[in-house]
Amino acid sequence: MTVWIKQGVMGCLKPQARKGLGRVADLFATEDHDLFITSIREGTHKAGSLHYDGQAWDMQDDVKFQLLEIREALGPGFDVVPEIDHIHCEYDPK
Repeated sequence: MTVWIKQGVMGCLKPQARKGLGRVADLFATEDHDLFITSIREGTHKAGSLHYDGQAWDMQDDVKFQLLEIREALGPGFDVVPEIDHIHCEYDPK
């Protein structure tokens, strides 16, 4: 299993988001599926996006897991949002 980062993706995640990404990577490793990160801080995102704060990342939309499995792996405080061409994950405790 490999975590791939799309060319041009820049920035780093804050500790809680980084831990969440690690949990998703562990989930993918259970089935030996590669994980493709398509965005962290670069690019244009919706107003109020947590990308610019290092609390969000996007990953490919052709994942092998159900959104519920990803949400469960991340745990409380994370949002998992299916977008048109990717899945958006962010640490946003309420």
